[in-house]
Amino acid sequence: HESFLSDAAPPPECWIAVETSPSEYNLIVRLPGFRRDAITLATRRRRVLHLVADSWEAGGGHFERRISFGYDADLNQVRAEFDGELLRVIVPRR
Repeated sequence: HESFLSDAAPPPECWIAVETSPSEYNLIVRLPGFRRDAITLATRRRRVLHLVADSWEAGGGHFERRISFGYDADLNQVRAEFDGELLRVIVPRR
């Protein structure tokens, strides 16, 4: 039998980019084939953003990243939006 979560690598077309400005961090994550209800964002230890996406469709996969921020990041005010392919995460800076 197969395990509940695939241990396959994320699809090769998935990537993450980080842009910074004086007022915020912008993360752009390309997640084609993933659904909004299968994406989880969580914060850890006030400085780490944990992103997990799973797809159980044929050819799907598992995408997981932990992004560490400096002490200027306000992880209590994180905003995100997903358009079906790109996840945009905004982390304000103090």
